[in-house]
Amino acid sequence: MARLKGGWNQRGRGRSLQEIGSAISFNIWQIAGQAVLDLENEGFQTDTQSQRLDVLTEFAAFLLQLVDRILFDQFDQEQRNGIISGAGLHMAGILQDNRQETNGEGEYRKQFLTTLNERIGDYSQCKFSRIDGPSFIFYRILGDHVSAKMGEKDNKWITGYIIDIAGDKLHKSLKRILPGLIDPAKKGLEPGHNMDFGKNYD
Repeated sequence: MARLKGGWNQRGRGRSLQEIGSAISFNIWQIAGQAVLDLENEGFQTDTQSQRLDVLTEFAAFLLQLVDRILFDQFDQEQRNGIISGAGLHMAGILQDNRQETNGEGEYRKQFLTTLNERIGDYSQCKFSRIDGPSFIFYRILGDHVSAKMGEKDNKWITGYIIDIAGDKLHKSLKRILPGLIDPAKKGLEPGHNMDFGKNYD
């Protein structure tokens, strides 16, 4: 697993919404990739690199929703939307590069962004606590989506594994790196800062 980026170079200056989103997306991608490896190390079978990217997409979408919840009381809605949308769009570019290497030439961003938008709806009613993290249902939905991508061999066990082990590990990994990215970045965000990002991804 590549090393996570837990802070900034040139710490004295503020960061734009795009820079914050890009840094978060880099870390989400690494954490999600490690989660796929952990699944395989636990004996769950993935057959192709394309399938691994399908599973990674689900982990990434879950993590992005956690970021949105964690940032809820730290940024106003416009700023939070800019960060989350910036992260989603940056990950779409990473996914595009990986899909082209795996599946050949094609336009893969749209489906990835469609999945992110769909997961906004899936997770929207799930409870999240700053102390306890995601609710059982939050983890259950993630487990069901990952299970659907893994195929029939292991799918009856995967949801339980994610509820009991993997989901909490994802949350803790994200919590560990976010403060070093978010706290210095706030210096560059002033009231009324205007960035043209919406909550959804186009």
